[in-house]
Amino acid sequence: MKPRTKTIVTFSVLVILLLGLYFFTNLFSKVTGFALGEDEKIKLAWCLDGNDATLYISSTCPSCESQIDLFGNTAAKYIKIFLCNNVEECPELKGVPAWKINGKFYYGKKNFKELQKISGCKIE
Repeated sequence: MKPRTKTIVTFSVLVILLLGLYFFTNLFSKVTGFALGEDEKIKLAWCLDGNDATLYISSTCPSCESQIDLFGNTAAKYIKIFLCNNVEECPELKGVPAWKINGKFYYGKKNFKELQKISGCKIE
């Protein structure tokens, strides 16, 4: 193979590999909001706030932190979050993370589609 052809093939493979990693990993989602863009996250957070939704968390709960991280820093600030570190603070809860939406509790970490369905928020 000629050196020029070898260089072109090597360069092409590297470009394809980098593009593949970019598009098919979480990096693309974090950088561009591909999976669910920042605008959609903010719209969902606003809609949840409009439905008087509250996220109940504990400071020692990894799933709680993960639930908040799902929204990102920008959208998470629009969500009402209540910290329940002991039973006395939140006697009505069976566990955390817990969402209270339209007066009803939903336990466990929820993804965006589940939150949209539970709350009736249609984000397009």
